[in-house]
Amino acid sequence: MSAIIRPYVPEDARAVLAVNEASLPAVNSIDTSELDDLARQSVATLVAVEKDTLLGVLICLDQTARYDSRNFAWLKENLGEFLYVDRIALAPEARGRALGQALYGHLIDLFARNSEYAGLPLACEVNTRPANPGSLRFHARLGFREIGTADHGDKAVVYLARPLAGTPAQGS
Repeated sequence: MSAIIRPYVPEDARAVLAVNEASLPAVNSIDTSELDDLARQSVATLVAVEKDTLLGVLICLDQTARYDSRNFAWLKENLGEFLYVDRIALAPEARGRALGQALYGHLIDLFARNSEYAGLPLACEVNTRPANPGSLRFHARLGFREIGTADHGDKAVVYLARPLAGTPAQGS
């Protein structure tokens, strides 16, 4: 893989939105102002880039974010302190190339060097309606385990979490 993982910059917005939209319904649609707000509040927003083409994005918040999301609210109520991967999205041509694993690996490496995050779980949710079995398999390979479920009527999700250290973020 020749892609590099680097921090998001505002000039990436158009490409990030395109990758996000290409990943529906696995992630929710967002607009430019929502992306700006998420990136501003995030503890890390990372992109995967290859030959000047943005191929993926990962946005991670902590429990202090002001984020109006029913999934984020569930995690706040049930975990207290945590890190939350709000979304990971890959361009269609980037899928199957381990870029999602590389984004998570870079994120986990960042947190491993920061004692502020020691001991916090890394959490996310995956849709079960509409079903997203590929994402469930992917997250299981990275050491995520089920911590709860919710049926929101229009969507259903499973909440997953893993410790920051000790699981295969870089290889599986």
